[in-house]
Amino acid sequence: MHACKPQPRDGHAARRRLFFVLAPCLAATLLATGCGDGGGGGGGAPFIPGNNGTGLVTETFRNPPEVTSKDGVLSTTLEVSTRTVEVDGLPVTTTVYNGAYMPPVLRLKPGDTLALRLVNNSAAPTNEHYHGLNVSPRINPDATVSDNVFLHVPPGTTTDYRVAIPASHHPGLYWYHSHQHGSSEQQVMGGLSGGLVIEGLLAPVPELAGIRERMVLLKDIQIGPDGKVPADIDSSAPTHRTVNGQANPVMTIAPGETQLLRIGNISANMYYRLTLAGHTLYELARDGIRHNRLVPFSELLLPPASRSEVLIQGAAAGTYALKSLPIDTGPQGDTAPEATLLTLVSQGEPQQPRVLPAALPPVEDLRTLPVARRRTITFQESADGNTFYIDSGNGPRQFDPARVDATIQSGTVEEWTVLNPTGEWHVFHIHQTDFQVVEVDGAARDFVGHQDNVNVSFQPDSGSPPGQVKLLIDFRDPIAIGKFVFHCHILEHEDGGMMAVAEVVPGWPDLARAKARTETPTALMTPVARESVLAAARGIVQRWLTGEDALAAARARREELFAQAQAASLCRTDAPPPEARQ
Repeated sequence: MHACKPQPRDGHAARRRLFFVLAPCLAATLLATGCGDGGGGGGGAPFIPGNNGTGLVTETFRNPPEVTSKDGVLSTTLEVSTRTVEVDGLPVTTTVYNGAYMPPVLRLKPGDTLALRLVNNSAAPTNEHYHGLNVSPRINPDATVSDNVFLHVPPGTTTDYRVAIPASHHPGLYWYHSHQHGSSEQQVMGGLSGGLVIEGLLAPVPELAGIRERMVLLKDIQIGPDGKVPADIDSSAPTHRTVNGQANPVMTIAPGETQLLRIGNISANMYYRLTLAGHTLYELARDGIRHNRLVPFSELLLPPASRSEVLIQGAAAGTYALKSLPIDTGPQGDTAPEATLLTLVSQGEPQQPRVLPAALPPVEDLRTLPVARRRTITFQESADGNTFYIDSGNGPRQFDPARVDATIQSGTVEEWTVLNPTGEWHVFHIHQTDFQVVEVDGAARDFVGHQDNVNVSFQPDSGSPPGQVKLLIDFRDPIAIGKFVFHCHILEHEDGGMMAVAEVVPGWPDLARAKARTETPTALMTPVARESVLAAARGIVQRWLTGEDALAAARARREELFAQAQAASLCRTDAPPPEARQ
């Protein structure tokens, strides 16, 4: 929110008045420390390191540290604690993982298990969410936790997460972050977010084997005059935008060289309009899911929580800026100035550009499947823009973890129309699965693939229709059985109530809708192969629904478990025993 726009939020206006009072002190601090463009984030004249007599610029860009799986398991510990770290040349006391503003990237393979111990040595409760992963939302039979955001880890306690990655999981870029409702914005802006990679993205594209991979994780942090993240964050206030925790680092590329940039917006509220001077961004995957073809962009909008994996090819020798162009999210929304995120230097011996693939492996088009149910989901907010709601068909409601807002039958595809009658952008995200965007503001979208995050435009005026996206959401995989959430991924809005509970319950899906865990659509298979895949899907569903030899006994047991889940304060649901989850 900004003061020159109509209908300002009362809370934002008050914070803005406070900022102008403090502005002279902040300006003096910035001038003394020489920290860039006055809060836009590393946007001043880039510092180009010396060449040390080599004739080449020294690269300052660094990929984050990594932790990789071994023998099918990635075992690691994240300690949450309050530390003083340095960001953009300034000290800030904040809550971070393992003492660092930029925590490690977790790198796994399809079929691996993530065994993560979360140790909370901070003063506030927290938890962990594995954004974008198609994994179980339940408590495991051994009392470890999968991707369950209803569970909270109190100060001074430890929780063990054990997340089984399906062998058929999409390879690509995901991320992990705190999902502590009411504190998500503060904790993520403070540093509780990091990258996660499922390997194999380039496996079906041998012509790209061996290219350099760059992690470009975008985080921003606001630092108050007391050296801390403000208790009441104003999303339009000056902030420090970083790449892997660095302010405007120098990245190098050879003329003609092909590189893979894994770009992730792991910020709390910030949007990015990305442009790289002199280069085309060839999007290979969105939100960790490979497209069916490369999609070229000269400007790429990356809402909070979205990821884009792009190919670039080095331009002629020279210096180029990766910038985020100015952001304005609407008359009730927020603004951010232009900022230079990193400086790309093309130098050295030219390379022969790789031949970019004309097509990628096919992706299943959900428009070819029956729709089990149609729903309308509406993002709403109060007139002052400080209280947020979701209307899932029963009127506008704020988040209540004890209430189920949408009950969904496993084994189905649903069509959701998401409406935004407010005066600012919102971001729709759903846990445990992904979706296909089929329409944006009434216009059909070309089919290139699936995603888990999408921007929803605002309503321009009372005489115009609300912003709208139409989605086909895939609930066919029984791994999603249980409770999870969908929400606006602007974390200010999520904390303010713009989140709802979905529960996927067991059901007998139409066999034509049973999901084959493969990237090859059943329509492209031979009849024998198709029947084999559908038979396997039938078996998976049957084992989930019975779990015992006697169907009557299984039904009774299942009803008992769901009754317990309804009564549980943390919305726990028991998973089937391991032998039933094949």
